[in-house]
Amino acid sequence: MWGLLIALLGFMVASSARAELPVNYLIPDPRAARDFALCASTAALSGPPQSESINPAGIELFEPSERLRTTLLLNPASAGLLPVIWQGQSRTTPEKIVDSARLLAYGIGVQKSVLVLTALLTEPVLREEELPTGRAFETNPLEERYCNSLLLKLQLHPQIAVGGRVDRVYENHRFIGDAYSYGVILRRKSVAVGFQYQQYPPDGVFSMHPLDRRGRQTTNAALTWNHLGLALSLQVLNLTQKSERAFLEPHAGVEWRPLRAVVFRAGGTQFSRSDRWAWTAGLGLLDANWLRKPARRLTTPDDVLQLAAGVIYRKRTPLSLMGVLTLAWRL
Repeated sequence: MWGLLIALLGFMVASSARAELPVNYLIPDPRAARDFALCASTAALSGPPQSESINPAGIELFEPSERLRTTLLLNPASAGLLPVIWQGQSRTTPEKIVDSARLLAYGIGVQKSVLVLTALLTEPVLREEELPTGRAFETNPLEERYCNSLLLKLQLHPQIAVGGRVDRVYENHRFIGDAYSYGVILRRKSVAVGFQYQQYPPDGVFSMHPLDRRGRQTTNAALTWNHLGLALSLQVLNLTQKSERAFLEPHAGVEWRPLRAVVFRAGGTQFSRSDRWAWTAGLGLLDANWLRKPARRLTTPDDVLQLAAGVIYRKRTPLSLMGVLTLAWRL
């Protein structure tokens, strides 16, 4: 896995040096690095908010407990964007203070027994026409596109979880519309099956990252096998709408955790109705559970630093190179 990651990064650097390509290195994003590194194949996977699955049934905060628990979600990677906010002229000083706080502390989660409720602020999204280049937050993020989200998950049974999500999408501080998502994850020993329904607002499709190619109104499905720290995932996008982009598009990912504080990821896809391909790789480091009291720890790791890199190409010609950085954790 080390070799795969190094080979992909080397290929990205060599390709960008050889040709003038759209390149985005380490775009800061509080949630997207894992899904991007797995090439958008997470609908049957679970994880904390900074390792978010596209399936709202996969959100994890704590182990089930009758005691009410809360957590604050921090995104220190966004600190590099603060000078952009404060140099802008369109917002008042109080508004800039609020904007800065929303970037650094981007959400809160509450859990009571098997019920999980999470509110997330200022998560970046891309319009469909921006996906080939991965353009994201090149200026003030709050003056481009982002969403404020509310997620609800119910663990009906140790092997059955259902969830729902509402995303309020904004552009230049103007409300665009609401996106809705519903999902279920079914587990049986080492196998999990996930189904996720997605509906975007009429104004457009707003994606997490360039490989998140879900349609405007469609259903996605995934199958995951997980055993002894190795997870293999296969996801098929847009099962129900033949007219949507990426109809029956296959995405595959592998996640290997040799140590609790180290995880390697890779993925790939061939774009539907296209001769374009994509390959991705990434890693996660540091387990936030080390910083918590035993009663607040998860049995699953909680990665703090996550990196992902990917290349989209046609035949043997690279078209776009990009990287994603997630540096976030829960208190």
